[in-house]
Amino acid sequence: MVTYNSGMIRTDGQYFAATIKALKLDADQEKDAKRNAENIVRKVIEAYEQHIAPGHVGVEAKGIPAGFSPSSNARALTGLVYGRIQSGKTRAMIASTAMAFDNGFRIVVVLTSNINDLVTQTHFDFASGLPNVMVYTKDDELDGEISNAKLYLQAGDGRMLIVCSKGGPSLKNVTAFLRKVDAKLYPAIIFDDEGDQASLDTNTKKRSLSLVAVAPSSINKLIQEKLRTLVPCHIYVSVTGTPQAVLLQSAESTNRPSFITLLPPGESYIGGKYFFGSDEPEENSHHLIRIVERDEKDKLSAPHTPIPKGLRRAILFFLLSSAALIKKNGGAPAHGKGYSFLCHPSLKNDEQSVARERINDFLGAVTATLLKVPGSDEQVWNELREEYENLKITLGEKALPLEELSKTIVAYLRTRKILVINARTKRQGIAYGPELNFLIGGNTLGRGIAIRDLLVTYYIRDSKISQIDTMHQHARMFGYRKDTLSFTRLFIPRHLYYRFRDIHQSDEDLREYIDQHKDTPETFPIEFTFDLRTTRPGVLDVNTTDTLQPGKQVFPNYVITPQDARSYSKIEQQLSVHFGSSGPSMESKGKLGAKISVTQATDLLKPIKTKSENTWRDKTIRAVIERVASEFGNQVILKFRGAKRVVGEKGFISTGTLSGQEYEDAKKEAIPTLWIMAVETADGSFSGKGKRFMYPTFVIPNKLPKLLMFNRG
Repeated sequence: MVTYNSGMIRTDGQYFAATIKALKLDADQEKDAKRNAENIVRKVIEAYEQHIAPGHVGVEAKGIPAGFSPSSNARALTGLVYGRIQSGKTRAMIASTAMAFDNGFRIVVVLTSNINDLVTQTHFDFASGLPNVMVYTKDDELDGEISNAKLYLQAGDGRMLIVCSKGGPSLKNVTAFLRKVDAKLYPAIIFDDEGDQASLDTNTKKRSLSLVAVAPSSINKLIQEKLRTLVPCHIYVSVTGTPQAVLLQSAESTNRPSFITLLPPGESYIGGKYFFGSDEPEENSHHLIRIVERDEKDKLSAPHTPIPKGLRRAILFFLLSSAALIKKNGGAPAHGKGYSFLCHPSLKNDEQSVARERINDFLGAVTATLLKVPGSDEQVWNELREEYENLKITLGEKALPLEELSKTIVAYLRTRKILVINARTKRQGIAYGPELNFLIGGNTLGRGIAIRDLLVTYYIRDSKISQIDTMHQHARMFGYRKDTLSFTRLFIPRHLYYRFRDIHQSDEDLREYIDQHKDTPETFPIEFTFDLRTTRPGVLDVNTTDTLQPGKQVFPNYVITPQDARSYSKIEQQLSVHFGSSGPSMESKGKLGAKISVTQATDLLKPIKTKSENTWRDKTIRAVIERVASEFGNQVILKFRGAKRVVGEKGFISTGTLSGQEYEDAKKEAIPTLWIMAVETADGSFSGKGKRFMYPTFVIPNKLPKLLMFNRG
């Protein structure tokens, strides 16, 4: 293994070396793990040293001195790791934990989903990936470990990891344990796996609308007010591939990140660009998409009707592709979890049970047909031949004869397993069969669960309005699947393909925006379409979140009068570059407008200070304009004229300064318009007549192809 030091942090310590060995990574995976861990730990240490104290952690870590008490607020100690769906975020957390231990952190707490299957998976991954570390994954057994943990922590070389589900009893057990082992004495990290789920305050909207105090939701309160206070010298890191709810938190929220690390996937990762990178499913260059009828869900739920055509096709393709892989590899996968087919029909348990019965019945018909016994169906043979032709599109000459694959299907169908995975099953991990698995589920299979060798996904779960973060988490077909890509298909109705496509584009644009703003921006405009919403409304403050839509004008509703003379003059000079010296000629040219870059537009706004309380906020408006302009070649039309307005108490302006026609014209433009008005207060103004100020208005054209939600601060 290549080792090296990178200045501020240690990257070749004993814990990291032991973890890399335990994870049994190949050369490329080891390179990815080191890169990701280094990026995360570097950000964590920077935040710790800036907001808690230098010297406690890092390459020359000395620990927390006796009597030390940090003064930073929790908001400054919160970060975000933004990964991709099924891209190895858990591995990144394991590697980062090991590297953090090498850099003086003594305690790491990993908060994971309270879904049983995901808890079990996370427990196993961390326990097997961190040798020489005290790893506790059974929160109800912690009392018996207090003396041992305390002894090794006090000795100076002990490192402790706790995996805790985000459920009330588990959080209470862990916080009690941390108190008893004096966790406050040690530098710590809290990794919140799937940090947009369960951890956020679901009473936020209710509180923002209420005239009386509303307490935080129970899990949020346990994490923010109990767990985090027990380890005061800590950095809290939310880890997710769907951060919309986290990024839309208000500026005061302790869940809102002060730093962000983008987590790039490895080279063999198969993600959204493979499945949803084309406008139309027929244009998919990898031939992964198979369109089914929109009414398949209704047909599937009606048990006395023929099984839907799309589901029949999906099952037959899976049987062929898994048989082809079994023949290619000389048997079922060595990991013992077989090849999988995922049916995502609905979040309702009863509908999932119906789907199980329908799949079971059809598999019986397939077996009878291949064995040529009573109950065989000639239509099955015809459809099997057609699906074989589809498989040949991606396998080409490597496709074995249909007759040979049929024999393999018969041999392996006798041990197939059909598993309904939902809250009702209360499983402690998915009980995979070693060969062919048919998984049926809803929310339990919609987040965090990694399905190895998933070949076919049949996705028909629908709603009138889908949430971006929830629906994106359903993309279990993403992952490190390059070796099986030719054997993979997604069966989906056309309208749901379009939703996934729009979600994929929203995700890519958000990543690009964050990457362009290396310093964490003041706001994060998140795009969505009319049949999507960004996240669940209950976790958002309605007083600080806003939506930008086509045709909207944004202007400050409170101004400062008179404006600082130097600022006024500076703006006037910038305007003269485009419209000439001040006077009638400047205004005439200003009404015609000039095309400028978005950088020039935001520079014009920097000297303008307001006290606005509506969508326009001085801290966030430049980021909003940049994001909207990015949809139009980063260009803006600048217009200018003079105006007189009555300005009320405290600088209040109720309706802006654009005339009706100016507003209508701006909405029809091909790119956004920024109006700058040289305003004088008129008779009746609270501050008196003749006070000068520059007044901006930004108009979004009707041609904006999407909506944008952001937190205005």
